[in-house]
Amino acid sequence: MSEIPSAMEAGVFRQVAPVLVVDDDTDWGMECAFALRQMGYEPFVASNADEAQALFRTHDISIAIVDYNLPGLDGIALIRELSRYADEHERQLRFIIATGHATKDIAIDAMRASAADFLEKPISPVDLRRALQRVQGLPEAVGERKVLLDRMSQLSGELQRLAGLIDEPVPSAHPGRPAEIAPVLPGGEVDSAQLRKFIKDLLRKESKRREIGGGELFGDPTWAMLLDLLLAKIEARRVSVSSACIASGAPMSTALRLVRRLVDEDVLCRLPDEQDKRRHFLVINPKFEQPLMVYLTEQLHSGG
Repeated sequence: MSEIPSAMEAGVFRQVAPVLVVDDDTDWGMECAFALRQMGYEPFVASNADEAQALFRTHDISIAIVDYNLPGLDGIALIRELSRYADEHERQLRFIIATGHATKDIAIDAMRASAADFLEKPISPVDLRRALQRVQGLPEAVGERKVLLDRMSQLSGELQRLAGLIDEPVPSAHPGRPAEIAPVLPGGEVDSAQLRKFIKDLLRKESKRREIGGGELFGDPTWAMLLDLLLAKIEARRVSVSSACIASGAPMSTALRLVRRLVDEDVLCRLPDEQDKRRHFLVINPKFEQPLMVYLTEQLHSGG
């Protein structure tokens, strides 16, 4: 019998906790439900506010992961409705806000709505587990909200940088300025400034092409992601997984699956952030990077 208390302390007999996932992105909802099952939770998935309210009324749910951008009633409004119902029926309910387009304003809205945590898609299983542990009673770390706002501010800046590619004029080289990291180019006939301008032009064209048909039909998310990573190499800039997903122009769940496939096929490499263990950067595998640079240089020589 002495094994039973030890097993209980280890969590072997932990009661399965139901978790409500509300997201109109069916793929992401299924991915999140799968991760929750792996962690020992019982997921209930809703694609809109009405389904979420019906599930909450009929199941003993105390944790909800809610997407910020929902059709009809948005995530913040849904949180307020569910909170009101929970209060009226003396039930506990804590929320985690999830979004694929994180900004400082969204983070502030989440905190004003008393969300217990805020997660930026793509959400790693580690981040999801930590958020659920915090929601279930672990004390919030000192300064955690400041860290959250800093991360949202950084991502907001990245979104502005990517949006600026559409109309941004390429600055001329400044005399005496330290040279940027330049790729090895065939014959040395094209410098990094020329290639940088050419890649930016390609990204602008890709963005405009993606707009045709509502962004789903004519875009090439793999090419856009690789172009942005090549541009980052020339500019000596690091690209996080989230930023690469945004640069692809694809929905976040689709872009995340694309990153996983490219990593599995050794086209991309994930590098951990030494300052923030929850984040990873992406780089192109050198065996693919150099041929891509040569290809783009040849395209530049031939006039695109």
